[in-house]
Amino acid sequence: MSEIRVVTEKCTGCRLCLPACPYGAISMSGKKALISAACVFCGACVPVCRFDAIELFTEKPAWDEAPSSSGIWVFAEQVDGKVKPVVLELLGEARALARKKASKITAVWLGPDAPDQLQCLIAQGADEVIAVTDARLAERDELLYPQVLARLAVTYRPEIFLVGATGFGRSIAPRAASALDTGLTADCTRLDIDPQSGLLLQTRPAFGGNLLATILCRTRRPQMATVRPKVMQALPADYSRSGNVRMESMDLSGMACLCIKSTHVNREDGPGLDNAEVVVGIGCGIGSARQVKLYKHLAAALGAGLAASRAVVDLGWVDYSHQVGQTGITIAPKVYLAFGISGSVQHMAGLSENTHLVAVNKDKNAPIFAVADERVRADCNEVAAALLRQLGGDAARE
Repeated sequence: MSEIRVVTEKCTGCRLCLPACPYGAISMSGKKALISAACVFCGACVPVCRFDAIELFTEKPAWDEAPSSSGIWVFAEQVDGKVKPVVLELLGEARALARKKASKITAVWLGPDAPDQLQCLIAQGADEVIAVTDARLAERDELLYPQVLARLAVTYRPEIFLVGATGFGRSIAPRAASALDTGLTADCTRLDIDPQSGLLLQTRPAFGGNLLATILCRTRRPQMATVRPKVMQALPADYSRSGNVRMESMDLSGMACLCIKSTHVNREDGPGLDNAEVVVGIGCGIGSARQVKLYKHLAAALGAGLAASRAVVDLGWVDYSHQVGQTGITIAPKVYLAFGISGSVQHMAGLSENTHLVAVNKDKNAPIFAVADERVRADCNEVAAALLRQLGGDAARE
């Protein structure tokens, strides 16, 4: 594992290293720098120290040759002991990749012992499950989890490692990749196997979503990628499938971890965006924060989720959990009602191609009209209020 230390004899207390750390892991103890367990060994502090007082030691993985690795791993992210839907989507994609690589698929479970969930992973496509059920993993610790994953990967040497691009997955995947000294392609929208080289073709939006880049990791292993929810398709569960469940014991003492004081889950009425069949989306075209209540009423009357563009979130009209797009979440409802949304490439990147898109906007040149299935050129607030009245809801606004 990596190690970092401050050479106290050389440290002058100049404090240049404090703003250089992106994780806030450096503080001052008297006139000497102190590095906490929040450090992820990124090395950003090393070059800014003019006195060579910070030393970083990185231990290379146990394997350096690509051919020594094999198999496809899927991180089985769980919340309260339940597999997240993105895991099932990744298992479905892993099966497609495995057919081209003749590879075994392994789901990696960290968390409480949940035999029914481990069997679910096999039913959804895993050939085996590696499970670490230490009590310290009950909390989803963003420092501890990547260390455990890295240690498992060094032991078993997977060739490909897929992680869901959830908030938690986006946090732990870079840390695990750094510990393994390998590359990571974030927010992939397509995965494939190159028929000549056998390498994983990792495709993701680039330059603000204006083009797609296909990235290869030629020499390091595992080839790691995060994939957004709702991009891949889960396979139907087949509980007649058999697979091995390997309960792995691991000494976690000495590993850096967070001290989690409390956890708050933001729960709202109505279906979540990840499973809503109908979603009402709002953009700056609704005019002001005062109009948000109208669309909340409309979403409730339709039994729909409420989504928003990044601009609406940046203005503080709704919180980030509603943001759809390249910098938000990806959704795949059957119907998306877009009110006052211009339809930027970044926002549309968060919407499934199979969604029926209804756009309401008074701007005839709004880009969303070019991709919408149904187009309504009108004041979006008036249309929303009329629709709500037809549904028998309260169209009153704050």
